Amino acid sequence: MRNSKWLGFAAGCAMSIAPLLAQDPAQEAKNQKLVTDWYREVIAYGHVELAPKYMAASYIEHDPNILAGKASGGTKEFVAFHGKNPPKPIQASLPAKPVAAFAKGDYVVLSWEHDDKDPKSGTPYKYITYDITRVKDGKVQEHWDSLKKKE
Repeated sequence: MRNSKWLGFAAGCAMSIAPLLAQDPAQEAKNQKLVTDWYREVIAYGHVELAPKYMAASYIEHDPNILAGKASGGTKEFVAFHGKNPPKPIQASLPAKPVAAFAKGDYVVLSWEHDDKDPKSGTPYKYITYDITRVKDGKVQEHWDSLKKKE
C-alpha cells in the first residue's frame, strides 16, 4: 500500500502558504528547474564545488543530520556533509525520479518513494520522503526534509 501521508503533508504545507505568495507560473517553473538541477548535480552526484552556483551565501539548512547537533547551519555544514564521498559523473537525470515535484511561489517540493521491510515481520512496505526548498533571487535560500535524525 502506498503511504501518501508525507506527500499530503508536504503538499498541504505548500498549499497553505500559496495564497500569501505572488504566483508566476514561469518563475515557478524556473525555481523547480533550479532546485532539480541543484539536487541532481550537488546532492545526488556529489559535486559540492557547484554549491555556490545554486545556493545563496545566507543559505539555511534545517536537516538535523546535516547540522550534526548544531541549532542551525548553512552552506559550510551542507558542503561538509555532502562532500564526504567522492563525486560521481553528473548525469542528465536524477538517479531516482521524484514521484511528485511542484513549485508554489518561492517553494519547491520534491517527494520520493522508497521501499523497506518491517524489521520484525519482514513485510515489505513503501514510504514517502520529501524535500522543501525556498528559492529567492535565483538561489536556493533554505531547505527542509522529512528525514529522521540518524543516531
